[in-house]
Amino acid sequence: MSGRLALVERLRGRYREWTIDYQRFARSRGFETFNDWPYHRRGFLECWAEPGFHRFWQVWNPGIAYFVYRSYLALGGRRRWAAPTVLAFGLCGLAHTVVVAPLVQRWSWSLIVAFGLFGLLTILSRRLAGVLRQDRWPLAANVLLNAGLVAACFDAGFRVDAWLC
Repeated sequence: MSGRLALVERLRGRYREWTIDYQRFARSRGFETFNDWPYHRRGFLECWAEPGFHRFWQVWNPGIAYFVYRSYLALGGRRRWAAPTVLAFGLCGLAHTVVVAPLVQRWSWSLIVAFGLFGLLTILSRRLAGVLRQDRWPLAANVLLNAGLVAACFDAGFRVDAWLC
């Protein structure tokens, strides 16, 4: 019984560490509260107006963003950031596919492709941030650009999936 209790205590400790790390991550992206309306408003509505596609992904759905961030770090993202960015987004697309495939009863490459494109566009957005100066753009222009890029990536993902299957 003591072995089981020790395991439970270790898991509780890991969960506490994860919770603290996640809250630190979310606060660094402008989230002050958790699991209430301001949290959801920022993570699902206000994020569209972020100046730059890379900034959009830093705020969008903080739970998924945390998964991408932890994957990014595990892939060596602090030393070289471009390849780990694309790979982390690709892993996130794979995770989404694993959840969705049983529901639709078929394998699809669309989410993996779309998320890979999200990663590529995130890199491009980050590199062009100084030139584009999107922080000076009207909010509506940032919303249109971010939403348009998300839609274009999904469209490309569905087209690739139709071509492959």
